[in-house]
Amino acid sequence: MDKQRVSSNQLFWMISTMQVGMSILLTLNPAIGTAKQDVWIATSLSALFGTGIALICSRLSVLYPGEPLTSFVPKVAGRWLGHAAIFLLMLYWFTVLAIILRQYAEFIIGTILPRTPVYIPIIGMILLACYVVYSGIEVIGRCSEIFGPLVLAGIFIPMLLNLKQVQLSNLLPIYVDNGALEIMKGALPTAAFLSDNIMLLVLFCFLVNPKDGVKSAVLGTGVAGALTVFAAFECVSIFGYMTASGHIYPFFNLVRYVSFGFLQNMDSLVVAIWIMGVFIKVSLYLFVCSFGVSEWFGIKRWRKSIFYVAPLMLLLSLLPRNFVESSVLYPKLVAIPFNLPVQSFFVPALLWLIAEIKHWRKRKRQRLTPSSEGQG
Repeated sequence: MDKQRVSSNQLFWMISTMQVGMSILLTLNPAIGTAKQDVWIATSLSALFGTGIALICSRLSVLYPGEPLTSFVPKVAGRWLGHAAIFLLMLYWFTVLAIILRQYAEFIIGTILPRTPVYIPIIGMILLACYVVYSGIEVIGRCSEIFGPLVLAGIFIPMLLNLKQVQLSNLLPIYVDNGALEIMKGALPTAAFLSDNIMLLVLFCFLVNPKDGVKSAVLGTGVAGALTVFAAFECVSIFGYMTASGHIYPFFNLVRYVSFGFLQNMDSLVVAIWIMGVFIKVSLYLFVCSFGVSEWFGIKRWRKSIFYVAPLMLLLSLLPRNFVESSVLYPKLVAIPFNLPVQSFFVPALLWLIAEIKHWRKRKRQRLTPSSEGQG
């Protein structure tokens, strides 16, 4: 296993930076369309769910400090079930990485480079991510420490400047029009994005102090979730849910709405900052896929896997034919009904439950053994 290590502080920036950008940009439209003026409640539920997944994955990883995913999962679930769980997680990371690349390219083409072939932004991002990933997880952690504060500030400051435009009447009536079921449906798109922190199952083996990483992982997801809730609140309270649901990227239009003295037309700046967040996300996914494949198949030099994974990601990202297939049909037909309940929740929750039971039995045997020897 790679000898590089990351600190708990770097883990916080990696998780918060990779989650906040795409969650705010891509999930507010479907969430508003379903939950309407109660979208701030729906995204709050999503934030709680994502934070819970971060806690589950962190607690599971702490039980096996320093061990990679492919090592401790078979110990928890047995050989066959363990490898089945690893396969589901790897399938999730591969498909999601391809979709992230395609959604990134669709956004770039739809906003600033309308006549650019779709593969050009994808190839550029893959090459940049390959360079960083080949350097190791430490470099990704350091990039996150540099870009993370810029990304969070670039998202928070426009929302802060728009506070004077908020009209609380657009949030009324609360709950009455939608009810619990519609609000929960509205929470699913954002929950699918905020629960992709299951990659913590891989990242924790690189932490200097895994126990400190639990707080960082939970806090990182919590910060990303809180900013998503704030963005949803402002989009609906400023535009109203009918107008906001008609925007493909509600937050992008919210940034264009900023008018605070000389601070105007900030959308180009926010696009640049958002690309930083996508870069961290793609780099982490590429690292997790490459390292996971090498550990699973026993490849001694995991960096070799990058040269197989990256071209495969390029091909997979080109499979969707248009924006509808990548950003509408995939979340509706794959991410929400399958990825969210199975890979993001059921697999890590079941592994954590089994691992806790095994460790509890082990501690119980250790307590009983000295006492039985003493009686003998």
